[in-house]
Amino acid sequence: MREARVLEIIGKRPVGGVGTVMLNYQRHMNMERVQMDYLIFGEQEETFDKEVKKLGSRVYTYPALSGRQMGQTKKYFEQFFSEHHREYDIVHLHAPYIAFLCLPVAAKYGISHRIVHSHATVYAESKGKAVRNRMLWSISQKYITDRIGCSQAAGAFLFGKKDYTVLKNAICCEEYAYNEATRSKIRTQYQAEDKLVIGNVGRFSQQKNQMYLVDIFSEIRKIHKDSVLWLVGDGELRPQIVEKIKQLGLINSVKIFGMVDNTGELYQAMDVMVMPSLFEGLPMTGVEAQACGLPCVFSDTITREVDVMGSPFLSLEESKAEWAKTAVRAAGRYKDNGKARRSFGKELAEHGFDIRVEAERLEEMYVGMMRQTEYKRHKYEEIIYDKENVSDFQNIDGCAYDWCVPDFIVRWTCHDIG
Repeated sequence: MREARVLEIIGKRPVGGVGTVMLNYQRHMNMERVQMDYLIFGEQEETFDKEVKKLGSRVYTYPALSGRQMGQTKKYFEQFFSEHHREYDIVHLHAPYIAFLCLPVAAKYGISHRIVHSHATVYAESKGKAVRNRMLWSISQKYITDRIGCSQAAGAFLFGKKDYTVLKNAICCEEYAYNEATRSKIRTQYQAEDKLVIGNVGRFSQQKNQMYLVDIFSEIRKIHKDSVLWLVGDGELRPQIVEKIKQLGLINSVKIFGMVDNTGELYQAMDVMVMPSLFEGLPMTGVEAQACGLPCVFSDTITREVDVMGSPFLSLEESKAEWAKTAVRAAGRYKDNGKARRSFGKELAEHGFDIRVEAERLEEMYVGMMRQTEYKRHKYEEIIYDKENVSDFQNIDGCAYDWCVPDFIVRWTCHDIG
């Protein structure tokens, strides 16, 4: 029997960076000790579901979340925990905005540890949703037993002065180590041997701000005519991004790769990664890019905890021309220095981004929580069956009494005992 059984609640599909982070962790944990299953809302994703099932996980899928059907969503949680609560000791929630629907139900069914994981530094992309999510978050606090942030910034944003653990979006740095042969192969494959390759990897969304990046690239072309923009990803804003590329006459200079499984190779071939995101918790793509020594330019809305290369951080209020100049300068830093590019993987590991180290921390965290629960449960049973203590309870008030063990609540009536 495994030492800890964990239900990972991702929230909604596509699982995106959060799903990738947890898959990375799971691959480097001892699955003989920890069982990790997933509850996700939305249509199945063949790649993610297939990968976690290979690792022994079960994936529970429910209809997509809707702000207008919160009552129905709570019913899904009621249904799930009524059927499966004996199978899990820990709930690890990666979508804080649904904590008010999920955690009270988990507590009701005796799930002893209820973790909330902060992956961002804003409540939502739009102001209206942010106000709503902040209000909903405020009513969830008493059901949380443990807190994790992907960065100090993400943890401080969501949890304020409450204690939390920082668990970075770590990677296997060796897998991204710079390789000159790979760089040459990919650049040849995409006719970019003599080009300045500007890159961006991420979901096509308002948050990732690719619309602004296309404007920046238009300015880069004025400085460096032989430049190309590689956009790796897909998402809801793809039609608008494509339309903007056409309007600016950049159709022959921008390549949209869509969703790919060779992102690591594409990083090798890029000259600079430009990330003008509106917000991030700790962008995994920024970590991956630096692992292969790819210079990055970040917006100053991104936490500096991601940086190990001395990357420039620019305000989104800065001119697009300044962003363009900065990107071109950054691209030249290590262009012909493979040794320097290879050194950054080791530096990332030393800064806490080594997945093997972080996965061991999470594994021990899960197992430690389970041991703590078992100890409290054992002590609780001793109290219940100690007749002398039962007598003492009866003398307190002789009426209905709520006995609260910090991690789970058991209700009984004193005069019904003995």
